[in-house]
Amino acid sequence: MISSLYFLGGAGKYKYEAERLITAFFPSERIELCFDSEPKGDGWVSLYADDEHLQAVLSDGDRKQLSLPSSKDGGRDELLLCGLMYDLLKEHTGISMPWGILTGVRPVKVIRAAYDKYRDRAGEYISDVLRVSKERQATANKIISAQRKAVERLCDNSVSLYVSIPFCPTRCSYCSFISSAGNALKLKGEYLKLLLCELDIYRELIHDCGLTVSTVYIGGGTPTVLEPDELSLLLDGLARFDLSSVIEFTAEAGRPDTITEEKLRALKRGGVTRISINPQTFNDDVLKNIGRAHTAKQVYDAFSLARQHGFDNINTDIIAGLPGDDTDSFHYTLERLRELSPENVTVHTLSLKRSSTLFYKREKANISGAAAMVEDAARLLESAGYYPYYMYRQKNIADNLENVGYCKSGRECLYNIYMMEELQSIIAAGCAASSKLVDGSGIRRIVNYKYPFEYISGFDKMLDGRAEQLRKFFTRSI
Repeated sequence: MISSLYFLGGAGKYKYEAERLITAFFPSERIELCFDSEPKGDGWVSLYADDEHLQAVLSDGDRKQLSLPSSKDGGRDELLLCGLMYDLLKEHTGISMPWGILTGVRPVKVIRAAYDKYRDRAGEYISDVLRVSKERQATANKIISAQRKAVERLCDNSVSLYVSIPFCPTRCSYCSFISSAGNALKLKGEYLKLLLCELDIYRELIHDCGLTVSTVYIGGGTPTVLEPDELSLLLDGLARFDLSSVIEFTAEAGRPDTITEEKLRALKRGGVTRISINPQTFNDDVLKNIGRAHTAKQVYDAFSLARQHGFDNINTDIIAGLPGDDTDSFHYTLERLRELSPENVTVHTLSLKRSSTLFYKREKANISGAAAMVEDAARLLESAGYYPYYMYRQKNIADNLENVGYCKSGRECLYNIYMMEELQSIIAAGCAASSKLVDGSGIRRIVNYKYPFEYISGFDKMLDGRAEQLRKFFTRSI
């Protein structure tokens, strides 16, 4: 077993990616990082870099070593060095990572950039340098193709607007989002009042800078934890924006136990065109295991109610690898989804996040079989006329896999594409919201306070100078 990672010479500057890669091979182990000290004993990997060569060594009974000449390009040397370590760990463990040495959130963005840079040689680079499997490369190619029309719909000087409602009726055991339940729900009224103030600031900014809004996304948490009058108040605040250019307006109604006829009417009146109803599984025992206080029947009921109220663009989330689930019960979930026929299906793979309850109860998290579940989902959904259109990954994700959004023809969620591929600036309001400012030189983030009580108590301090920062950016970008 490998327990230590040593950085020698100039290899320390590649710490971040190297640490994430070795952790992907040993997700349940604590890997000690050591700098500029000679390895001792066994059970370690060492990385060395200088201007002349790169070297990776693995010692665990036997000692194995791989070397390459330095390219004298820091970015490429990082990839080459991680590739050497990957080859040693693959041989040592017998595990092939589907995404090779890629450990970041946005693998499709990396692969798209490779095509732009290497053209006809991109396939070789993706396979030989990045070590991405042929299967995952094929999936990425499908997603890039599916995103072309969405990219073409982007307008100059357009932004997307994200609104955070950080409250849930209960907290699911796998959840790592900043969401509040229980007594924190008492903060909803005060939170909503300040959120509307923040939105007013951004409305004036968008108008003054000559920007247009292309998509609106109300996320959480669970936005439908708000009462109908609270939802109407929020949507009335958003109606003060010029929404004439909006081509997609999403509100998450993720928990079916929060969906009522009155709330759906409020969403419809407020201009929402797309909602999420997220079962995660259709197995009631698994729902209990993850602390999700609803039944599979409530998913059917909420879905039927949404259709009755005219919602013809519905997303559903499911998760592969939940505690108590197996390949048969997961397949049952897929069959039920096919019957419901939502326009979008997002297939998540369980990720054991440090801030989730499940992370601290890993003995109850049986994530074996996640890879088979994900493959089953791809086969069944594509045979039913869905295709993959966006993807992202998370830390500590089961089997080093991914989360994939599937859709019916022409039903891509534009916000998901623009946000995940970092194609457009996003102005984000509310607790834990992160505005993402995109231009040709890079990406800048402005992050709000994490928790509702912080957002409320520090509201004025948080927003001090915020509008000026955004105004300078968009004035310069126009």
